[in-house]
Amino acid sequence: MINLTRGVPAPESYALDDFAACFTKAIEEDGAKAMSYVASPGYAPLVELIAQQENVDKDQILIGNGSLELFEFITKVEAQPGDAVLVESPSYDRANLLVKRAGLKPIGIPLETDGPNIEKLEAAAKEHKPKFFYTIPDFQNPMGVTCSLEKRKKIAELASKYGFMVLEDSPYRSLRYMGKDEPMLASMVEPHLSARMTSYSKTLAPGLRLGVLIAPKEMSLRVRKWAGNTYIGPVSPTQALTYQFIKGGYFEPNLQKIKELYAPRLKKALEILDRELPNAVYPRPEGGFFIGVTLPEGNSMETLIPKAKEAGVNITDGRGFFLNPVDGERFFRIPFCGMKPEELEEAMGKLLPLFVR
Repeated sequence: MINLTRGVPAPESYALDDFAACFTKAIEEDGAKAMSYVASPGYAPLVELIAQQENVDKDQILIGNGSLELFEFITKVEAQPGDAVLVESPSYDRANLLVKRAGLKPIGIPLETDGPNIEKLEAAAKEHKPKFFYTIPDFQNPMGVTCSLEKRKKIAELASKYGFMVLEDSPYRSLRYMGKDEPMLASMVEPHLSARMTSYSKTLAPGLRLGVLIAPKEMSLRVRKWAGNTYIGPVSPTQALTYQFIKGGYFEPNLQKIKELYAPRLKKALEILDRELPNAVYPRPEGGFFIGVTLPEGNSMETLIPKAKEAGVNITDGRGFFLNPVDGERFFRIPFCGMKPEELEEAMGKLLPLFVR
């Protein structure tokens, strides 16, 4: 069975030998602390290192067991049941799930090829007075689009005008294979209205379960308290490993290898779409993990999922990325990074006969 569901890194991207060396060094240098409870902010040397890298106060940082867990904490601490929050449409399916599970009122903002629809964003902010806007501005999951500079400026302006927090999720930002970076939203939004999350799942390994929140001090302290009352402290051995990996100079060379590994996979995915699905609608990402495809009329997830399974391919239900499932009936996400180009050809070869093209 070929798996085209979750955005899982390629196994060959894992720097296993370097991980082993760094973990050994972590145990040799600081084993007792690394293997004990740590305070809720995270393993202190890694917190301090990230603070230096990001040029923020260490009290702004919270390291958790993956960024999704940190997002759930935010939905519990920074909003109350019934509060409105803004999300992109489509957006990360598990974030949508957590917003609903917290009893919040999600308002979908249509996503375009250059970011969210600004007119719809302002109308929603004006009408619903949201607590925050959850956005993935770089190589968005599930679409793969990157928010333009112009729209980033507009989002910052609207946050100031209507007083909502901008919660910037950036796990894919460093995975750019061509083109140039846009500035982070955090550099444009007023500091008291800006929080951002990132993860080492895509740049190191998801099994590390290591996410980072950088937020205003008051917010960080509130979320830290919730985190501490939830799990006492996050998993520390993998944080100690990550600290040694970054400190030892392994991170940047490894990141470059990952980008060189994934760039041809993105190229192959776009090549297949251009060749085989000329009537589908999809962006042209310059990095990240995903391409979101709107299939032509006549396609339906209701029938495609079981047919794909019969053909030997598991696909993600596109309806889960939308607050209104009907909007995702023809939505198909390609997680290209986890498959070699020839494997992607094989997977799409099994799926293409099932599509109305």
